[in-house]
Amino acid sequence: MKNKPRILIIGPYPPVRGGISEFNYNTYKYLKEISTVFVLSIKKSYPSLLFPGKSQFYKSKNNLENFENFNIYNPIEFRKVFRTIREKQINTIITTHWNPLVSFLFAIINRLNKKSIKKIGVIHNVLPHERFPLDYLMLKFYLKSLDTMITLSKNSTNSLHKICYKKAIIKQLYHPIEKKKKLNREKSLKILNLDPKNQYLLHFGLVRKYKGLDLLIESMTELIKTNKNLILLIVGEFYSNKEKYLKQITRLKLEKNIKIIDEYVEGNMIDQWFSIADLVIQPNKISSQSGVTALSISFEKKIVTTGTGGIGEVINPNNGYICESNVDSMTKTINYALRDKNFNFDKLKELKEKFNWNSFAKKMMSFINEI
Repeated sequence: MKNKPRILIIGPYPPVRGGISEFNYNTYKYLKEISTVFVLSIKKSYPSLLFPGKSQFYKSKNNLENFENFNIYNPIEFRKVFRTIREKQINTIITTHWNPLVSFLFAIINRLNKKSIKKIGVIHNVLPHERFPLDYLMLKFYLKSLDTMITLSKNSTNSLHKICYKKAIIKQLYHPIEKKKKLNREKSLKILNLDPKNQYLLHFGLVRKYKGLDLLIESMTELIKTNKNLILLIVGEFYSNKEKYLKQITRLKLEKNIKIIDEYVEGNMIDQWFSIADLVIQPNKISSQSGVTALSISFEKKIVTTGTGGIGEVINPNNGYICESNVDSMTKTINYALRDKNFNFDKLKELKEKFNWNSFAKKMMSFINEI
């Protein structure tokens, strides 16, 4: 008879900020309802010299739970990992891949543990959207240290099949969706100091080159011709050249119709921004899957997207709006979506139910038990 899983999840958790941190915490929260789960948090996601943002930590420093942590960039601290595995009698290790450098270090931990311990990797994006030297070799080293890989889109599954050895075990799920509720729009508008007379497009999340914000800004020149009260809200910290976007906005004379909130949004403020949005816009040029898509669905918000990669596996013309990655198509699609009074919001409710966290945790457990 197989031993019951005793799982250790290693990765970033609050107060380390970011979508991966939140994802890991939710994985722990829902898995612990059906299994024995422990957590070992890394102290930071990136070495300080390589981090492109303002801070790696939530302002609130909200730990949620007092997880033991270690510095993954200091091999001496790997002793904490091995001690935890020994003391907690761990027989399953779960790590999360989003960055080949971190995953290279996860691979070392996997390889230094007994072969009898199951090693599982949750793959968010296979190769980084912004490549760097040796990333492919680091990724390969990590993938070969795993017994099973769990992906969050067909796009990622297909990418893995091109890279992995033939006998690699790849299991596919989708990014789970939380059950959120929209806040009162009028109250949220007051809190955010926004005019209720306007319509609002929301571009949410870290600003990176591959997310196509330049196309969306360009589209605003045409959009405001038919709707002068349309405001584009760019809400998220800039990880790419902010000055480039500011110059584009000035050149196109869009200062009155674009509002930038250059900060990492956390906690209840996320709910405020999504609750006032008329549309969420995802003009991505490339994508594996998207936590912003999951957030938008959780608040039952209409999404206009290019549908690249894994986004297009969830959002389609039945539950959202798909445009091409060019200004003309994006403009026409956004205009149509703003005027569409027949949108079926029940389709978004169906997605919330289909991809809920309880279901995700149960499917993950079934994969673990199969190994």
